[in-house]
Amino acid sequence: MEEHYEPLVFTRHNLKLHALVLERQAWFCARDLGRFLGMFFEERITKKLGADQRRHIPLRYYGEIETTLMVSESAVYALLVYHGNATHHPTRKWLTYQVLPMLHDQRVPALNNAPAPNLLKWGSASLSVMHWQDEAWIRLRDMPHLLQTRSGEGWWEKVKRGWSGR
Repeated sequence: MEEHYEPLVFTRHNLKLHALVLERQAWFCARDLGRFLGMFFEERITKKLGADQRRHIPLRYYGEIETTLMVSESAVYALLVYHGNATHHPTRKWLTYQVLPMLHDQRVPALNNAPAPNLLKWGSASLSVMHWQDEAWIRLRDMPHLLQTRSGEGWWEKVKRGWSGR
């Protein structure tokens, strides 16, 4: 059997919206979203989105496994801005206050065990890391910044200087 994702299906006004969480991000079926907005979201319309905001995913869609065009949460809001009108306001509220909280509360399946971006904070500094397999991974290009020696002397040099100055 072909590897695929099982989406959650949300219903509003007899319309279905297939959605899932992938790599800790919410993704929505572009075709379903278009139906909610009274439009047809095909490849041409979604080309204005960033490459990271759209992808084709093998998905169980109305009982059949098919490769489906999905758009990310940020893409949904971008499409609402690009093609927005007053009638889309209730749909945006429904997505924001009902659909997204339910999606984010779902347990992530093992198939979805992918690296996820995170932010490591200490003091007044922060560092972008990838969280994967219960460990934080640092980008190689960030290492020189982490390993830079501070200007000035360390605490031991200060102690030695203080004793020799007496």
